[in-house]
Amino acid sequence: MLRLLTDIEAGNVDHIVVYKIDRLTRALSDFAKIVDRLDAARASSVSVTQSFNTATSMGRLTLNMLLSFAQFEREVTAERIRDKIAASKKKGFWMGGTVPFGYQPAGRSLKIDETEAPIVRHIYELYHDLGSVRAVAERAEKQGYRTRITATFQMQRRGVEAKIIMGAATPQVDPILVKNILMARRW
Repeated sequence: MLRLLTDIEAGNVDHIVVYKIDRLTRALSDFAKIVDRLDAARASSVSVTQSFNTATSMGRLTLNMLLSFAQFEREVTAERIRDKIAASKKKGFWMGGTVPFGYQPAGRSLKIDETEAPIVRHIYELYHDLGSVRAVAERAEKQGYRTRITATFQMQRRGVEAKIIMGAATPQVDPILVKNILMARRW
């Protein structure tokens, strides 16, 4: 796309021919920028399967309407995907990504890793006693705790481990999972 725009500005392109205009862009704002560049270079875009041309005002109107619907469709699709992921998480399904410390993937869900679970429980106890993520990370490092990538908890304190310690939900850590792994009296 960048090469095409460079060629347009250099005067090497008179017309952009596309199969469908929404293959060029689905964002109305991006298309407006492309049309401005085309106008400046006295060039236009033509769709093979759709009968309009950006060289005419009627063609631009039709194109703007079409692209408005294309952008709407893209945004609705994104909303549906976000809603589907949220609904799946609410049902307890794991939606991929980095597996949180203390868990192992089990199909579409996560199961507690019994070898790491005591460490997670201990980290929660440390946070309850110390009240500081930094202090917990330092203590965890002194006790030799390591993440799966062999990084110390000290190095990871701003990452997922810190969010787990704080009890916050992250895209990978569902509050229900945190509750399940803890099964602690204090929480």
